[in-house]
Amino acid sequence: MTSDATASTNPAGLSPADLLHMAQNPKTPVEVLEQILEHTALSPEILMALLRHPQTPGHSMADLAERAEGPLLDILLGGLDRMGRWIEALEALLRNPNVLEVKHPTIHGHLDTARRRDTDGAKKNLLLRIRDLPVGQKLALAKKGNKDVRMILIKDANEMVALEVAASPRITDGEILSVAMMRDVSDKVLRYIAANRKYRQNHQVVVALLNNSRTPVGVSLSLGLHQLTDRELTDLAKNRNVPGAVSRAAKTIIDRRKGTAGGGGH
Repeated sequence: MTSDATASTNPAGLSPADLLHMAQNPKTPVEVLEQILEHTALSPEILMALLRHPQTPGHSMADLAERAEGPLLDILLGGLDRMGRWIEALEALLRNPNVLEVKHPTIHGHLDTARRRDTDGAKKNLLLRIRDLPVGQKLALAKKGNKDVRMILIKDANEMVALEVAASPRITDGEILSVAMMRDVSDKVLRYIAANRKYRQNHQVVVALLNNSRTPVGVSLSLGLHQLTDRELTDLAKNRNVPGAVSRAAKTIIDRRKGTAGGGGH
């Protein structure tokens, strides 16, 4: 029987050379890789091959990471970049009593990176799934979806969907502030926010809309520039991304305030 044939059954009793061959074979089944990781003849060379294998299961690597010692533990600690594939394995290393505490900060650093990558990947997958949904399903999600879903749908090419998000009873003031600063949303969404009495009373939202190049000129000029502080008006007057009419209006108010202040001394 060849080692490839044996790999489809059970690696127990095989030599280290056979185990290494299976660990290096990309066609080795996952269940066999699991058994190799539990094998008493596991060597550093075999472990290195398993770290590189595309199908190595994270739960089995985590089991090993929690109990590893000696040369095997050295391999794991020296391969933290590869270990980043398995968040559970990095967490298991932190539970391993053989890992010196001085190593913990480095492991935590890799763990944070792995978690961020995991989150980014999940968001990309969510974006791809939502993008191809029918309009009806998008409208339903705009009402009942979570924050991640709303922040995707607010940029949807269909303005009905984006406006449904802005009008969602679940959307928070913090999310509205983020939307007010976005340069890749429909101007109708920005109009909706500016027309909402609640949001017009939120000073941060007003400032964000005024400094957003996507906000229509007429909307910006109706937001009450005179309520801005001198610093906010100065920043707006210098903002080259907003329409000229808005920056000029900000400068006019600044000049008027200076004139009033200067006249008060006579």
